[in-house]
Amino acid sequence: MPTSATVDAVVVTYQSQADIAACVGALAQIPRLGTVVVVDHGSDRSGAVAGDLGATVVADPTNPGYGAGQNRGVSLTSSRYVLLVNPDAVVDPAGIAAGVAVLDASPDVAAVQGIVTDRRSGLPERSAGATLGPVHLVGRALHLRRFLRSPLVRRVAAHVPALADHAARVPAHATDVEALGATAPLVRRSAFEAAGGFDQGYFLYGEDLDLCRRLRAAGWRLVTLPVPWAVHASGSSSPGWWDHELAWWEGALHYAARWWTPRQWVLAGIATAIRMVPMVAVHPNRTEELITRLVARPRRVRAGAGRSR
Repeated sequence: MPTSATVDAVVVTYQSQADIAACVGALAQIPRLGTVVVVDHGSDRSGAVAGDLGATVVADPTNPGYGAGQNRGVSLTSSRYVLLVNPDAVVDPAGIAAGVAVLDASPDVAAVQGIVTDRRSGLPERSAGATLGPVHLVGRALHLRRFLRSPLVRRVAAHVPALADHAARVPAHATDVEALGATAPLVRRSAFEAAGGFDQGYFLYGEDLDLCRRLRAAGWRLVTLPVPWAVHASGSSSPGWWDHELAWWEGALHYAARWWTPRQWVLAGIATAIRMVPMVAVHPNRTEELITRLVARPRRVRAGAGRSR
């Protein structure tokens, strides 16, 4: 690693051969970059491609989960800032440099992220804002996001704190937020390590919300920036919409079970039931799996969280 390195990067891959070269290639352009670690949880040639491009590769085909992979990768780095990257994200080196400047100037900021653009649509993703709440689960269950296509609805939503980040995804200036998405946040190592890193009880989705909550509880700030940060092909390693939706709900419910109040938890159950109906209709042969992952497991997490309080 160069002695002047400021930023290391960790990428966790799963069947990401089609994306990893672009991802690692963009990382190599970051000013004062140190080590790029690629933790490969898949069985394709993602690790080999990354290794050919100079990354340090760790292969773990047991696939223990995204957070576990990130924790392992971070443990192999040493720079004061670490970029936690999805393999289907291509970062903007100038944006990352702007993020470094913010962390340098603000020692109470734990993590930053800028504007993340969806590769397919060319539109900004929701990459920062309010943490997950019941309104988000109900909205996803009922597909209410489609109403945001209406300018009137967007104007109204912009004045609702829990929905404002859905309506306006590009901040006008550096803004404190409750949560940053895990596309490519730049984190302060000391904050990440003090918080214990990602909770490895999450497999995929929700681990970013959990980490952000713990960082804020410890007094750290999280900041979203009005600069181009990354182009992202969300869900590119998922085998299809049904499995992607199942994984998202499983992570969201793990978070809800861990942190929500009893009233919020009831609303989570209602939203889950609504969402499960069409999913069962599409794949009735997977009903038992749905119940296990969206009902039984979250209840066990809830029970465990109750005992630890």
